[in-house]
Amino acid sequence: MNISKTFFSKTTLILLIITTVLSSCSSDDDSTDSEQTGFFLTAKVDGVAYSRDIITVSTLPDDTDIYIISAVGEASSIGLTLESPIATGTFTPAVGGLTVLFYQETNPFAVWGASDDVGSGTITITENTATYIKGTFSFTGVNPADDTTKVITEGKFKAKKL
Repeated sequence: MNISKTFFSKTTLILLIITTVLSSCSSDDDSTDSEQTGFFLTAKVDGVAYSRDIITVSTLPDDTDIYIISAVGEASSIGLTLESPIATGTFTPAVGGLTVLFYQETNPFAVWGASDDVGSGTITITENTATYIKGTFSFTGVNPADDTTKVITEGKFKAKKL
């Protein structure tokens, strides 16, 4: 399989953004559990249940063109990006678009993604308020390093806007 530089560039950019967001969400963060009550991300990764209680929506600093929905864990994370403004509806990765879905493992580090040129998937936004975004997602992500795939199904989320 010929690995596209576009996928790698988008994935690298998104991972750098997620890493920046994660560094601001350390365990020393002064947010309380009550601030995260009611926010979640659940899915099945290759048929195995996946769940996170801390999920947020953020944007790139000084750039409001991309929203990043992230559910971060110590061993794995799921990230979804959309162009803003986010409206309700269903979005798929399209050529030239910024919709990207990915699943990441940290040890060993690996990423399976769906973007405009590899993998496939959808994100459906069902609610978008001033404080949160809610929806569903599913995708088949491809790891460009070894051409393996991860199938993420039954994804649901309610993410707090930062």
